Amino acid sequence: MKNRNFNGVQINQSVTIVEKAGTDISDCRNRIMVYDDNGDVVLAEDATKPVVGVALLEAGYNDISGKAAGFVASGDDVDIQIKDIGFVLAGAEIAKGAEVAAGAEGLAKPAETGEFVVGMALSPAEEGEFLRIHIIKYQKN
Repeated sequence: MKNRNFNGVQINQSVTIVEKAGTDISDCRNRIMVYDDNGDVVLAEDATKPVVGVALLEAGYNDISGKAAGFVASGDDVDIQIKDIGFVLAGAEIAKGAEVAAGAEGLAKPAETGEFVVGMALSPAEEGEFLRIHIIKYQKN
């Protein structure tokens, strides 16, 4: 197992796990992850699967040039927060207090009936902004 460096990550003593990437991911940071058919993690593309959690800000390659930051090759480790308070990238406008689900490219969106929820928004966010969430996973009735 590689050494882990979580300097600067705001996870409030949250539980994290390490999983293998099921495919190359150009940028996994602060994106919602699900299991593929082989039990490896991939970016969520919608809210039809139960969520594993959210990849940490420092997951993937740590490239200070920014060119490859967050890249994960198939089979590489992905550090994932699975509960408590963390940050996810918003793929749409989300209001504080809204239930949050996965959208395309692992980005957060407001949850709809029947979708798997990743958590509740603790701050508002516009598309492309960081959204602070309380990770609590369930299926919205």
